[in-house]
Amino acid sequence: MAVHAHPDDESSKGAATTARYVSEGVEVLVVTCTGGERGDLLNPNYPSVDGGIDAMREIRRTEMANAARALGVRQQWLGFVDSGLPDGDPMPPLPPGCFALTPLEEASAPLVELVRQFRPHVVTTYDPSGGYPHPDHIMCHRVSVEAFETAGNPERYRGRGEPWQPLKLYFNHGFSMVRMRAMHEALLAAGRESPFGDWIESRQAREIPERSVTSRIVCAAWFGARD
Repeated sequence: MAVHAHPDDESSKGAATTARYVSEGVEVLVVTCTGGERGDLLNPNYPSVDGGIDAMREIRRTEMANAARALGVRQQWLGFVDSGLPDGDPMPPLPPGCFALTPLEEASAPLVELVRQFRPHVVTTYDPSGGYPHPDHIMCHRVSVEAFETAGNPERYRGRGEPWQPLKLYFNHGFSMVRMRAMHEALLAAGRESPFGDWIESRQAREIPERSVTSRIVCAAWFGARD
């Protein structure tokens, strides 16, 4: 079970790993916490999206279905609303009713139920920083840890299925500032434009901890499916 915050995270974090396990006959379930309704439109070739977060939600659902098909995984929505990525100093308040503001037990309950239904041996998600400090990624970590620690306890989340305890919980190692800074500096040294721009020196980037790697999955042969 791979637990992600938004549709697109399954494609940018661990996609080749999930595709590899699917190819080996392992059943993989991607859980998407939010609909990605407040995602930014970064591709200048993509037409503008009219209709607000409802229209964006439908686009993201289509994209998610295509990604699940490409990777060969199953996918399930938790149904929470994207919190958006706040910007500013000080940061503006998060929108009412968003995922990151949902009480932990309320946000964790549907994931506990999925764990008890799907019965995974391994759960993957983000580290306590969220991989990078997006409020939905941090909340995704919190609900994943809560579900991992309580799904096997019959006294917790009563009425949400028969208890099941997964064996392992892994954190994705998607963001390495050492690696990203090396790429940034190499591009500039070669006279090319870096996609990281000023972000590499931003406060958000400085808040991303450099964590040690405990496990590696050889998955280069599945980069095509990931892409």
